[in-house]
Amino acid sequence: MIVRELIQHIDTFAPFSLAEEWDNPGLMAGSYDAEISRIAVCLDAVSEAVIEAGNMGCNVLVCHHPLIFRPLKRIDTGTDIGRTIHEAITRNVNIIAAHTNWDKAPGGVNDTLAALLGLEGVSSLGEFGVVGEVHAEDTRKFLERVKTSWELSRLDFFTRNMPEKISRIALCGGSGAEFWSDAIRHNADVYITADMKYHELTDATRAGLSVALAEHGEMERATIPELARKISESGIETRIIDVRALTKPVRI
Repeated sequence: MIVRELIQHIDTFAPFSLAEEWDNPGLMAGSYDAEISRIAVCLDAVSEAVIEAGNMGCNVLVCHHPLIFRPLKRIDTGTDIGRTIHEAITRNVNIIAAHTNWDKAPGGVNDTLAALLGLEGVSSLGEFGVVGEVHAEDTRKFLERVKTSWELSRLDFFTRNMPEKISRIALCGGSGAEFWSDAIRHNADVYITADMKYHELTDATRAGLSVALAEHGEMERATIPELARKISESGIETRIIDVRALTKPVRI
């Protein structure tokens, strides 16, 4: 299989036509015609991930967050992007991104997060996100289960009226601040997402919505094994790279 064919395979389960206009999925660095040996999958295509991919004998690295969002005027190896591109070229690692197409795809980020929580009757929450049900569950126990199921280091909960039980859950993997009103329209007991600012959070809770905020990367990282599984259906050996210990800041 060559890189072009792998991209075509990704398109079968996470169509690139679903990507937002501002997004930049697809080939980040490398050649469409490169023969694939092994594939590595990670959340972010940082230089450490490229080095690890090379060490594992993988010449393709599929990441969730695109390495390049905006046009580059120069490749400065003193920057994160420059170092990553340099390592990719030096180690012959082709980089592919599946971003909002993986977010929005059936069975993608949001459906995977819902499945990990055992949500039933899952349906779309507007353009992004999903909403589903669990049997009425003690709120604190449910929140602990979210942390465990998604392997989160923390989950912050905000509410004006602490619900005793949770049964209807809305969620949006990653940055879902703008969709909190959709959660209200779908009668959600809680909305789980990341990256909500103070005023968005205030508006949401004053409107009667309980909000649980995860760390953006941790929330999406929970879906990388499923992305890797779908990629492995190409028939190429696929491995997962987790560089959290090298890239995550220390919280004190």
